[in-house]
Amino acid sequence: MNSSTEILFYTGQIISALSTFIVLIASIILFIKKRTLATWLILIGSVLVILTSVASLVIRVFASAESVDTLLLTQGISIIIQNVSYLIFSVGLIILVVSEFSKK
Repeated sequence: MNSSTEILFYTGQIISALSTFIVLIASIILFIKKRTLATWLILIGSVLVILTSVASLVIRVFASAESVDTLLLTQGISIIIQNVSYLIFSVGLIILVVSEFSKK
């Protein structure tokens, strides 16, 4: 990779980490203000997204020392687990929106 490509890559990673952290803060604030099933799911999903992101990075370091097959397998598993975290967050968000905006 050349210097400009590395800058683009790291800039994208920083923006992604920052936005994920902001969503976590918003989830915590929402949970503190209103404790429902929806906000529980949103908070749990946000925490799991961060945990799975960090765990994925750490696991990739160890898996890359093994074979390419091991690296691909661990990446595939971590992607599935991370997407389940996003799914939990999304279900909580849908429940919150439906319950809040269907009230009259």
